[in-house]
Amino acid sequence: MEKNLVAILGGGNGGHAAAADLSLAGFKVNFFELPQFAESFERVLRTKEVRIEGVSRDGIARLNLATTHIQQAIQEVEIIFVITPAFGHRIMAEACAPHVQDGQTIVVMPGSGGSLEFAKIFKEKKVKKEITFAETCTLPYGARLKGPGHVSVLIYAVTLPTGVFPSRKTKEVIPKLKRFYPVITPAKDVLEAAVNNPNPIVHPAATLLSATRIEHSKGEFYLYAEGMTPSVGRTFESLNAERLALCKTMGYKLYHWDNLEFKYYNLGETEEECRHRILNTSMDAAFGKDGIYAGIKMKGPENLKDRFVTEDVPYGMVLLSTLGNLLGIPTPTHDAVIQLASVINRTNYWKMGRGISELGLSKLNKKGLKKFLHDGRG
Repeated sequence: MEKNLVAILGGGNGGHAAAADLSLAGFKVNFFELPQFAESFERVLRTKEVRIEGVSRDGIARLNLATTHIQQAIQEVEIIFVITPAFGHRIMAEACAPHVQDGQTIVVMPGSGGSLEFAKIFKEKKVKKEITFAETCTLPYGARLKGPGHVSVLIYAVTLPTGVFPSRKTKEVIPKLKRFYPVITPAKDVLEAAVNNPNPIVHPAATLLSATRIEHSKGEFYLYAEGMTPSVGRTFESLNAERLALCKTMGYKLYHWDNLEFKYYNLGETEEECRHRILNTSMDAAFGKDGIYAGIKMKGPENLKDRFVTEDVPYGMVLLSTLGNLLGIPTPTHDAVIQLASVINRTNYWKMGRGISELGLSKLNKKGLKKFLHDGRG
């Protein structure tokens, strides 16, 4: 396999950013989008170019390949980055399964357990190839499409905890991934990477607690500028305490917010000072100082069916809640936010979510779970 060749699967904001950024970094990039989205991908398919601007590399990136044919995209590619919303992981896994080759590594960015879903689907499809899976805790970029084939990068990760499945291959795989993203650091396993995703802690609670403002403004809303207040901060504190309890039980490191306390009501802060402190805590650790200022400028969510709820609740919060249930760790604040989101959006996020059961792990105890994550088999 060609070491300088990489595949990017998913033609959204993050996929465009990765395809262009890595291409300008000197890698040969195969950029894939699902056939059902070919119309919105037409310009890239036709020109094999992506224009990128912002805090990352800047310019017009020339791709090695732009395609809607998955076999072409991943053939002879050692590292495959899957950059889609979590609800797209199953579709991508099913598309890849018939065409993978021995020695490939599939990296889900971000994962929220997506690497385990890939592994489960490959097992169900009776894939016999030797495949390694990995996942990051978040995307390397905060990016927005400005038009067809044109992406703006607002923030860039300064640290990217990444787990490998099975984790016994961590020392072998991480150096390969750092060639593409030097900010990658090894997590203990893929679940440690998953629980380090900050989005399920920040996005759902802040969005739901801003419901009246979002609906009244009809989309004229800036979550990081308006939604970060003392009460919201105390909700983050409770959610993070539950996450920290899970980490301690599993022996995981919390890379961001390992000592989070939003006790602004004891500090005599103004609301503006409080907002800045929350922004500093939620954005700075992952994305550096630029993340704070970019976050303030990010508009949205425009409604309560934004991905801040429809992705981060069923694929982020449900995973943490069900992991807590397996380990005997109460997660009442997670449960409350999931239930509130379900009521507001008239959707059973418990049922549609990707929890421990959906990943095929519900019959394991803590010891069995750790062994499975290390060995790749129960």
